Amino acid sequence: MAGVKKHILDTKYRKLVIMMEQGTSVKDMAEKLHMHPKHVYTMLKKPEFVEKKDKFEESVIEAARKRFAEHLMQAVEKIIKIAKRGKPTDRIQLDASKEVLYQVGLKPVEVIETRKREYTPEEIQSAAKVAHEVERIADRLSGTRGRFVLKQPEERLKDA
Repeated sequence: MAGVKKHILDTKYRKLVIMMEQGTSVKDMAEKLHMHPKHVYTMLKKPEFVEKKDKFEESVIEAARKRFAEHLMQAVEKIIKIAKRGKPTDRIQLDASKEVLYQVGLKPVEVIETRKREYTPEEIQSAAKVAHEVERIADRLSGTRGRFVLKQPEERLKDA
């Protein structure tokens, strides 16, 4: 009898995983499985469910990779053909072929270059002057000191 209950539970877990992957709401899952939503929430949090969900996701990803791998050589041949005698209208086929290559792990290495901007003392001083001028204008318009008041170099020395 315990084996029958385990089989029913496994079937429900499988159905929950599939419905979850399809974006089904918990309320709809509960209705389809003739369960109370609280019971569905409880099942979704169980380690067995998480394990089945992870295995299902891995198997789907692996199946997709295998499917792409089946067409790998076709994609390579298409890219070579387009490179040799392609037309502007072949762009969609080229992009699709490259996507097949990317999905099987043959994506080119991406290099991301970052540069840090170094400011000269003159640029910093000029920016401070502009900020002070903006503060003065804000003071004149509002009659109160602005929120972003920058101290003049002389004021900073007094506070130190």
